[in-house]
Amino acid sequence: MQNMEQRLDSFVYGRASSNLTVVYSDMHWLWGGVTITVSTNGAYERLEHQRASIVPSLVHTTITTERIRQVVVLLRELRAWEQQILERIPMRDEVRATLILRTDDLETSIWELYNKLERNHRLVQIRKLLVDLVKE
Repeated sequence: MQNMEQRLDSFVYGRASSNLTVVYSDMHWLWGGVTITVSTNGAYERLEHQRASIVPSLVHTTITTERIRQVVVLLRELRAWEQQILERIPMRDEVRATLILRTDDLETSIWELYNKLERNHRLVQIRKLLVDLVKE
């Protein structure tokens, strides 16, 4: 069985035999946030909820294979399947940003404290690319 790094390599080089789903979320029940789901089949969904807004915004579309490839290349570059920064457990009202990579039979998950995304400079890069995939 392949590990996640090998799976990402197979997606980049067009040899993938299964779908990859990438889910980034920094959604918090009180503060709002964003949840973005992208699949190698082209499906894209972004749910954003602002604290001051009652109704969240939803973007549901399809993206090109080349844009998906950009995401996978960044995931490989950042070794996004590995939890690299051991943070403390979030406090009650603190937001934890998570990234899940899922194939048909393999799943990895990592997280960072939302307030430290800029400093850690890892998940923030992934979040920016995922948001920028679809400009409104």
